[in-house]
Amino acid sequence: MIHLTRSIVLALSCILPLSAAHGQDAEKSPDRGPEIRFGRPTPLAKTDGAIRIASYNVLNLFDEADDPTLQGKYDDLPMATSRDRCESVAKIIRSIDADVLCLQEVESEAALRWFRDEFLDGMGYDHVASKDVGYYRGVEQSVLSRHPITAVTIWPDEGLADMEMKKQGDGWARDGEPPTKFQRSPLMVDITIPAGRGEPPYELTMVVVHHKSGRFRRQRESEALQLVELLDTRLKAEPDLNLVVAGDFNAGPFDRSIGVYNDAGYVNAYTHRWKQEGDTRALFRTHESDRVIDFLMIHPNADSEVVDRTFQIVGSLHPGDDYDWRKDEPPSGYAADHYPLVVDLRPREAAEKPSR
Repeated sequence: MIHLTRSIVLALSCILPLSAAHGQDAEKSPDRGPEIRFGRPTPLAKTDGAIRIASYNVLNLFDEADDPTLQGKYDDLPMATSRDRCESVAKIIRSIDADVLCLQEVESEAALRWFRDEFLDGMGYDHVASKDVGYYRGVEQSVLSRHPITAVTIWPDEGLADMEMKKQGDGWARDGEPPTKFQRSPLMVDITIPAGRGEPPYELTMVVVHHKSGRFRRQRESEALQLVELLDTRLKAEPDLNLVVAGDFNAGPFDRSIGVYNDAGYVNAYTHRWKQEGDTRALFRTHESDRVIDFLMIHPNADSEVVDRTFQIVGSLHPGDDYDWRKDEPPSGYAADHYPLVVDLRPREAAEKPSR
């Protein structure tokens, strides 16, 4: 398949289980305790003159205010995030020091503002975007930015049924009924970043996704096809658009839904990973389950401005193999089941200036 061919060389090292390279002795033991198991223990320093972007699924970040629309099985009050976990998430965010931070699984804009004011004071995140798209569990995608957000777009009512005709050839999921709409609409934000020295501002568009998890391959494939089509329409009107699709894709590097982005020309930030020699797989896992399911997919316009070898996954406390999120209280210091993805961009105008 074409989309697999394009990604196989780059993705192979990040998808194979660690035990495939190290033999049976490398398999996880059930008595392994909490530790930082995946990613870098500390982030790389930000590149001088660069814009740092990051994506982080923060695992149901809920405040303690009651949302009357969430009741019964999905009552938000029992979901309120403990102060210990808020502090752990904030510690990771502070260490990353991103200029633009894309988040998934945030309860609401109110919850995001509460978390920012309570735990991220002084980081300069004056600009916020988070939109309710009616998801039954009450979580949404969000953005914190140090630079002005000039437009916010969501597509909660966008139909997906017409994406079925685009699924030509083998490899597409056919189970169940054809998807009809986004489960959680992507969130698109336009950000204006002042350049200084009389230069025009740098315009960056971030699209934050949280594709449906689990067995719903058909849904993910339709959502990816529809989003790419929506973005293609905008790119035709704005061919120089600096565009990044970030978030929790709930799919591996070889899955059809990721292939949709590959085939559309988006570049996996993994190609710019900070370490490219040797067995680096544990450094680039994005989920505590030993998987890669989160991505920064970068349109070529913006990919030309990525600072090579700055893509990184920042580790946080893995709770141990015996931890069951359905019933166990996480250990102190645990932040989330996903790990942040980080990369630096240097606007082309700045990159072309001679160093001093």
